Amino acid sequence: MPDALETMKTLIEEINKHNYAYYTLDQPSLTDAEYDPLYDKLVQLEAETGTVLPYSPTQRVGGELLKGFDPHRHLARLWSLDKAQNHDDLMAWHTRVQKLVNDYNTQHPDDPLPPLSFVVELKFDGLTLNLTYDHGELVQAATRGNGVVGEGILANVKTIRSVPLRIPYTDGIIEVQGEGIMNLSVLEAYNATAAEPLKNARNAAAGALRNLNPKVTAERKLNAYFYNIGYADSLQVQNHQEMVGFLRDNQFKVSPFVEFVDSIDAVEEELEKLVAMRNTLDFLIDGLVVKITDMRTREVLGYTNKFPRWAVAYKFEAEEAVTTLLDVSWNVGRTGKVTPLAQVEAVDIGGVTVQNCTLNNMDDIERKNLKYGLGSLVYIRRSNDVIVRP
Repeated sequence: MPDALETMKTLIEEINKHNYAYYTLDQPSLTDAEYDPLYDKLVQLEAETGTVLPYSPTQRVGGELLKGFDPHRHLARLWSLDKAQNHDDLMAWHTRVQKLVNDYNTQHPDDPLPPLSFVVELKFDGLTLNLTYDHGELVQAATRGNGVVGEGILANVKTIRSVPLRIPYTDGIIEVQGEGIMNLSVLEAYNATAAEPLKNARNAAAGALRNLNPKVTAERKLNAYFYNIGYADSLQVQNHQEMVGFLRDNQFKVSPFVEFVDSIDAVEEELEKLVAMRNTLDFLIDGLVVKITDMRTREVLGYTNKFPRWAVAYKFEAEEAVTTLLDVSWNVGRTGKVTPLAQVEAVDIGGVTVQNCTLNNMDDIERKNLKYGLGSLVYIRRSNDVIVRP
């Protein structure tokens, strides 16, 4: 048994090394013919010994049906981000944070904050994940929930092969935040053979991660990118550059687009580049995130009751599509408010399948001439909510 256990540990270390090269670095280090015997040997030893180590790669295939998801209280709050819809909003945010820094430096001339510098990152469009590692071992994974309490989905997250089950950092507890996604190429391949094709990558990822059958999650072949350390017992980093370095050193998959710049003008240049390449990516993004890089500055600026003052989400302009108006119905809300609803021929906008659009009120219907327009072509725009416009 001791010899078998040591052999299992050696196999796990080797297999996980190759999995990291393949799923995180996108640099395969073995062929399937070389990899499969290692994995099969591990499965055989686990069956013979009746022992399965918690960080074994065999635990990624999905296990028994879950009865439900237990609440999980995060060690550090997962904050929402304030939004900038355009250039003016972004500049207004920059003006606010620059004033806060200037005011602080005026009051603390002997210990001023450094000049502002920024990082521009992708805002992935999937399901937020919060992973907990205890002395290097993945012990919990949870949804964002309300930012304070989420749902534990560890069994499902373990099926994501780009999520490390064990990391080199073993100094206490650490929470790492990221996003679970489904690559567009994976969605296309899945739908090519699926009895029930999935509508879009966002819903496919979120639905899989909150499915009570981890085997379904495993079949979706999800991916995950990580971008933040929410809590750590003892780890301290001076800036975002060090944080990204830590994540990479500990085998987390980091966004391929993390740009560090020293001015708000350079931020805008990066935004323009990333907006232009948005539709070339193999995953959905719904915006970009701009953060101040210096951790001490973040601590000084602090938070509102909803958002960190040191970060902002730059939302893309509304996407539009043309479809056919099929019907107009009336929806009665819980308060008794009546809202007209347009049914349209299903159309994909930014990865979301849209079939229903709010019309706001009767005046809106009159203005858009929709009372007698069934069968007409209409423009629809997705901008936070979905609306119909002529």
